[in-house]
Parts: sequence; structure tokens; C-alpha cells
Amino acid sequence: MKRKIALTGAFLVGLAVSLSATAQRLPGDAEKLLPSLKAEIDQYWPGLAPRSFLPALIEQESLWKIGATLKTSRELGCGLGQFTRATNADGTTRFDALAETRLLHPSLAGWSWKDCYAVQYQLRAVVIKTHLSDERCSLLLDSPYDIKACAAAIHNGGAGSMSKRIKLCSLAQGCNPRRWFSNLERQCPQSRVKVQGYGEDFCTINSKYPGRVFARMPKYEGRL
Repeated sequence: MKRKIALTGAFLVGLAVSLSATAQRLPGDAEKLLPSLKAEIDQYWPGLAPRSFLPALIEQESLWKIGATLKTSRELGCGLGQFTRATNADGTTRFDALAETRLLHPSLAGWSWKDCYAVQYQLRAVVIKTHLSDERCSLLLDSPYDIKACAAAIHNGGAGSMSKRIKLCSLAQGCNPRRWFSNLERQCPQSRVKVQGYGEDFCTINSKYPGRVFARMPKYEGRL
């Protein structure tokens, strides 16, 4: 009888913790949009694990605000996934993440800057783009933990930046190019000059980005 009571008590404590996590308030429009994200994951990345990774990434990008906008003198980012375009000093395009992502899958063909905030396109683009980055990272890094960190860093800083990190790490004594934390994250190819409108330099932003995404993941466990 005592054993039964003890087990029941442990069960109730565990249930209370689980309910507390589930009841945690989510930012922005997350509660409303998580079912839509789940549908996109089911369609375009059903094997994603853990599923809490993508909603945490979206939270890091936009706090789940549909109309989230990043605007500086040479850069514009819009929507839940903050897909960005930037110009050079002479006005020419430096990169256009929305246009590049649109080419990744036929279902994104209708997306444009005119409807860059469109929720369905934003969620689908995050799923498809990050899935492809994850597949690329799985060939370069060892553990699932490091692979997700790599995919997050690519979403933030681009695949070219990741390639540069790997090259720098391979030349640095004691650096393992197949590990992100304490290895690739310390081999930063970006500028270390603070950027107006960001509050940090691009090196720090990109290096800390995966850890910041991971820190947001627990609140989404069991919700997708």
C-alpha cells in the first residue's frame, strides 16, 4: 500500500510539472499558429525531431509576431521567419533570402515581397529551408544536437558563413569542425563591429543564435 501511495505521489508531481509546462504562455500568435506549423511539418518534414526546434527558431526570429519587421538602411526582414534582403552601398542587391527560398520548392513559387508576411508561405519556407539545411549539416557534423545548431546558424547567417566556420576550425589547433558548441561557434567569420539596429555585431549574433534557439525549445515540448 505504501508503495502504491508513493508511486501515485510521484505521478501527481510529474503531472503537475507537465501541466505547468503546457500552460506556459507563448509569445505573439504562437498559440493560434502552432496547428498551422504542425501541418507544414507533417507535410514537408515529418521526421523532424525534436519538433520543438522549429517553433523555438520562429520565436527567436520574430517572437511569433506575424507583422514582425526588421528594417535598417540597407536591410529589410519580414514575417515570422524574418526572411531578409539586403543591398550594397551602391544600391545593388547583396542577397535576397526570400527569392532564394522561393526556388527551393514548387509550393513556394507564388511567394513574393508583395506578400512577404503571408503566414502560410512563411511557415512553409521555414520548414523547407531548415529541413534542407539540416540535411546538409548532417553530412558535416556528428551529433543530432550539433546538426540542429548548424541548421539554426545557417538560417541566421547563411550557408556560406557556415562553410567559412568549418574551414577556420579545421585550421585551428584543438578545434573539431564536426562540433558546433565550443568549436565552430568560436570560429567566427563575420564582422565584430556592432551594427546599428541590432545591438550586437554579426559575429556575436550568429555564434549565440543556436544556443538562444535551444533555450526557447522547452516551452514547445508536446505542443506539436
